Amino acid sequence: MSLMPKHLSKTAASLKRNHPSASPKVSLRQWCFFASLTISLLSGCQDKPTPISTATPTVTATPKVSASNKDKSPEGILERVKARGKLICGVNGKLPGFSYVDDKGVWSGLDVDYCKAIAAAVLGDARAVEFKPLLAKDRFTAIQSGDVDVLMRNTSRTLTRDVTDNISFAPTTFFDGQGIMLRIGSKPTSAGSSPSPTAVSPSPTTTASPSPTSSPNTDKDSKTDKQTPKNGEDLTIALKELTDKKICVETGINASNLESTFKEANVAIVPIILSDLDGVLNAYTKWECEAVSSEKSQLAAWRSKLPRPADHKILDLSLSREPLSPALVGNDDRWRDVVTWVIYATFYAEELGINMDNYTIFKDTKNPEVARFLGTSDSLGIELGLAPDWTTQILKQVGNYSDIYNRNLAPLDIPRGLNRTWKQGGLLYSMPFR
Repeated sequence: MSLMPKHLSKTAASLKRNHPSASPKVSLRQWCFFASLTISLLSGCQDKPTPISTATPTVTATPKVSASNKDKSPEGILERVKARGKLICGVNGKLPGFSYVDDKGVWSGLDVDYCKAIAAAVLGDARAVEFKPLLAKDRFTAIQSGDVDVLMRNTSRTLTRDVTDNISFAPTTFFDGQGIMLRIGSKPTSAGSSPSPTAVSPSPTTTASPSPTSSPNTDKDSKTDKQTPKNGEDLTIALKELTDKKICVETGINASNLESTFKEANVAIVPIILSDLDGVLNAYTKWECEAVSSEKSQLAAWRSKLPRPADHKILDLSLSREPLSPALVGNDDRWRDVVTWVIYATFYAEELGINMDNYTIFKDTKNPEVARFLGTSDSLGIELGLAPDWTTQILKQVGNYSDIYNRNLAPLDIPRGLNRTWKQGGLLYSMPFR
């Protein structure tokens, strides 16, 4: 008989019954739970190879798609020109000496010859060119829209143009400057009967030009290469000759240069600003203005077309620096390289003494520099996507810079001046062909 009180006896019995037996049951239940969880996790881990294997083709497919897109990307201008079989060249079309088409459809000029030089280098045929006349206001749009492959249109390279979207420039082909041409002859009895300059213009191709192998006459250059005023005071004195005169000028940079120069010199003029160069020249020939302002190269070309060129004087002053340079689309580096090195080839050929009359005698040259340039030893043209003989094609069909200059600008009595090679004190300088 137990001496423990009855109610304590029941409590102790309950504790004894519950404590030892509850612990193993809880542990087993927990073990089963964790075992089930582990099995589930292990099963999930075994399923992972499946998504990995399906992801693998996706990873490898990415570069394939990229490569495919690259292969199918729009072709560059070089490839388009080759596929088309001709070069589309934007030009002026009405500027003798630079780009001019006569009544027979014959094109001539320095800009025209550079279009031909590019065609000779790229296509092997200097005749494979379509010339597209452009107004000044349309020239850059034509490049950006792809209407022309290159712009060879007496265009000055400037900072604001250089940073224009999708526009770039090749090396300068003619160093020019804005000047002023003043009428010094007497007025005809009937101004209205004066023939239009364009109507009496002789075709530039009919003008007797010097031999392509000849260099600009040194004596002639010394007589015609006048120095512009060296300082502001000298320029002011020169500008006073134009006090209160009506001066026709094209709207845009030329008008700005004209007005700012005379304002700074405190010389009063009456600028007549017109929308295009045709209007400027027409107004001048109709005696609506006494002087006209544009690049000196243009003034010389215009003067050559006037009935009495001696009645017009190009003043010995420059209102600006105008490096005339080919313009191209800005997103095609390879095409810019091609045009750039075609221009350099004409510079370098003159430095080497190779022209369109004597290039054949250099075929078997032992001079490594000349051999490399002509492509007989190193195929530098391949780096540009051109044939090894691309420079020979330029020389054969167009010539070097001297050939181009003498054929087009010497007849207009435009001295080479800054457009001599660097060896002659000019600014024409080719990067090395190596």
